[in-house]
Amino acid sequence: MISFYCDKSDPDILDPTCNHRRMWGKSTRKFVAMDIDPSVHPDVIGDNTAMPFPDGSFDVITYDPPHTGDQGKSKTEFAAKYGISVKSKNPETGKWGNLFHTYRPFLAEAKRVLRIDGILLTKLADVTHAQRFQFATAEFYNVVKEFDFELLGNHILPRKGVITDSKWKKASHPRQNHCTWQAYRVHKYFTT
Repeated sequence: MISFYCDKSDPDILDPTCNHRRMWGKSTRKFVAMDIDPSVHPDVIGDNTAMPFPDGSFDVITYDPPHTGDQGKSKTEFAAKYGISVKSKNPETGKWGNLFHTYRPFLAEAKRVLRIDGILLTKLADVTHAQRFQFATAEFYNVVKEFDFELLGNHILPRKGVITDSKWKKASHPRQNHCTWQAYRVHKYFTT
């Protein structure tokens, strides 16, 4: 997707939620790996809602946030594997659960550190969590419009297998069997 949407042959790329770099697979692309969790050994330890980079530092940002908040006690490596073990409390509502409240501060920072005509690639998953459907793609799209990003493409990537955990004996809601990649272009800097 980087080659398709970015005109530069060797762009400066930031992955601000790198976790264990699972998204990159066998890619040989050079990128700056940033994460708030030092145990995953990122190039830069930092919060994607307050990035330690100057304005206009990158051509591409890839964003694969944790899809839900804290998953509670798990006997598997599910939470660590998918970067979802962090407790998440929405400061506006005071409720625990998803991480949608981080989209707005992340997008402000993404717009700031992207160069003019920079590309933002997001990987989002709609899931059922806390007995509620979590529509991440719609939530993200509603927020991204506030920052004047241009939607370039919406791509559905089917999963080969549904994410499962041994403690789930019965599913109360249908699980989503895909993730959505969205591609955006930024046309001007955002300043605070």
